Amino acid sequence: MKPYIKTLVEQRLEKFENDAKKALASLKKDPIYLDKEKSKILEHGTCFKEEFVIKYTVDVNFSKVDKVVDEHIKQILQARLQKFDNKPKEAFKDVQQGENSVKWYVDEGLERPILSVRCFTGLSAVVPVKKDGQGNSIGFVKPGNNHHIAIYTDKDGKKSEHVCTFWHAVERKKYGIPVVIKNSDEVWTKIWEQAESTYPEDFLEKLPPANLEMELSMQQNEMFVLGMTGDDIKTAIENKDYKKISEHLYRVQKIAKKNYVFRHHLETQLNDDNSAKQGNRFYLTQSLPALFALNPFKIKIDYLGNIIKL
Repeated sequence: MKPYIKTLVEQRLEKFENDAKKALASLKKDPIYLDKEKSKILEHGTCFKEEFVIKYTVDVNFSKVDKVVDEHIKQILQARLQKFDNKPKEAFKDVQQGENSVKWYVDEGLERPILSVRCFTGLSAVVPVKKDGQGNSIGFVKPGNNHHIAIYTDKDGKKSEHVCTFWHAVERKKYGIPVVIKNSDEVWTKIWEQAESTYPEDFLEKLPPANLEMELSMQQNEMFVLGMTGDDIKTAIENKDYKKISEHLYRVQKIAKKNYVFRHHLETQLNDDNSAKQGNRFYLTQSLPALFALNPFKIKIDYLGNIIKL
């Protein structure tokens, strides 16, 4: 964003105490003008994005100089590192000046010591775990990858997806809730009986709504038979036709919101080119209709290689 446009946007945000929704709503009646004559209206511009930071101590183990938030401090640290071939163990250790041992920032002649710095994390999704006295979030944790994805069906037969992170799976266990929820009514009945106040609001918001029945769940490395009819799968399992099943057996490689990757269980390389796609060596499904068109059927393989229907 150009500096003068950034200033105008910051002024409008400050006017509404940094409430972005109110600031945007005000533009209908009071647009931001780019000139004194008020003939040019600010219609678009590159925008701010939310960034999460972590404070690091500046010592011989500091290696995040390129992530430092404060540009002036960043330049000082970079200049110091350049003097020592970008080796923090040399740049930020005590320096011998005559008979005295001094800190690196004294050696640089700085008026104030730089003991710690805030650095960008690059994280796009974090979960608050600690709050101050006013209820503001001050501590965060990275929730990690997704634990599982559950597909639910409501009373009208409509399917919906629900993503559960590893962090929320741990929280479910902590509160005595099933990690993989098969019937959401049973869970919500338990919550209402114990009083909703027993559970944090942000925890309840991440649970699947009531009146849902689980159709299937997917976790990384679970095995699915894809592309066979229900009758053919049943017959193959009863007859122990492992060759037939092997042709259609896939491992859940990756799961994300409306993005499921299944890799054939015999594939040893992550090859996603057209030939691999045309040969059905992997499936990338990005919608529920596309997923259920493959007739996904979960199975488990025991230590002896026997197939167990789930």
